[in-house]
Amino acid sequence: MIVRRYIVRDMPEAVMSIRKDLGKDAVILSTKKVRVKKWLGLRWQKRLEVTAAVGGDIPLHHDVVRNGVKAPAAPVREETRETPPVTRPEATDVLDEPSFGAALAGAFGAYQATAAAMQPAQQDGGVKAPQQVPVVEDVLRELASLKAMLQTQVGSRDSASVASECEGFLRAQGVGEDVARQWAQRATANDPDVPMPIALSRVQQVILDELGDLAIPMPISQESRVVAFVGPTGVGKTTSIAKIAALYVLAGKRRVGLLTTDTFRIAAVEQLKTYADILGVPMLVVDDAQELPLRLAELSGCDLILVDTAGRNFRKPETVANTQSLLGSLAPDETILVASLTAKPDDLDALVTACNPFGIDKFLFTKLDETSTVGSIPALLAKYQRPLSYVTVGQNVPDDIDILSVEQILDRWLGGEAGE
Repeated sequence: MIVRRYIVRDMPEAVMSIRKDLGKDAVILSTKKVRVKKWLGLRWQKRLEVTAAVGGDIPLHHDVVRNGVKAPAAPVREETRETPPVTRPEATDVLDEPSFGAALAGAFGAYQATAAAMQPAQQDGGVKAPQQVPVVEDVLRELASLKAMLQTQVGSRDSASVASECEGFLRAQGVGEDVARQWAQRATANDPDVPMPIALSRVQQVILDELGDLAIPMPISQESRVVAFVGPTGVGKTTSIAKIAALYVLAGKRRVGLLTTDTFRIAAVEQLKTYADILGVPMLVVDDAQELPLRLAELSGCDLILVDTAGRNFRKPETVANTQSLLGSLAPDETILVASLTAKPDDLDALVTACNPFGIDKFLFTKLDETSTVGSIPALLAKYQRPLSYVTVGQNVPDDIDILSVEQILDRWLGGEAGE
């Protein structure tokens, strides 16, 4: 029979050491609290002394009676050692879960019951029969149960972290909080442990599925004759109009005319006139909404008229009212809102909300080459249910304009570069 004494921090550490040294048949004989010296005897620490044995008949008392005469017990080989402290992971919120705490309390209760039951009870100098004690395997099964529970909870937290990481990525890309959370959860629902690159590809697919036909670009329709472009100052409306006009002129399929109502910005008329002269197309200026019918009549020979409106601050109610009145007199076949991708997501959303009374039909996004965040595109398309017409990727006329699908734009998330 082998008897060993362990100085440990707690019962779980003792059980693991006993199982490792003495095997599954070992039993715990006694436990008690002790104090040991540390740091060259300058400091005391509380420890637990656990005595365990394995072998033949386990003695319940130090003396054995043979034929009515007390005889010394068979010699045993006893080893005393202090097991090295078990490295414990840092505490996390997983340990605060009620289910985990309850299971831990139950396991500790089992340890206490085992230790109490295994200690011999003495009365009147005699030895009572020991209570039935649970075997070490029961304790180890309890530990295994705790381990499985902990792994399950940690796994669920890891899964949540993947969805949270996807949500954070979408937020950084310009998607609103609620929509970002919804798309991230849908992308990771069936396979929560998926690596982040695969999760992003699934986020992209979730977005494409939600957009449906809106993910397909819709440039100016062949049936549209008068197309108005609206947007705030500095987003590149005039340059975008020149690029579109050049595309149609070079294609040679439609007779293009230009019309501008932007008499507020210095040199705006001259800028558009310069492009018109280069392309060889007519260009007229409208100083007042009442002149619109006359100017449109002068362009009766054109089957596509692109109208450049003044860039204004649409946060002002009077600006919205003036533009709405102008568009009411113009009665365009399509109204395209021009927005810059370098603007903040909240400002873009506020712009679309302010321009909604104009009857926006499509979006045109500029400055795709000046930003790495493109989440505002699918977010606005999904929220306002309007398609994308064009995107611009530079200042060169007519080269730096393209017709891209939402899938091509979102390929940037997977390492691609839309527009190249």
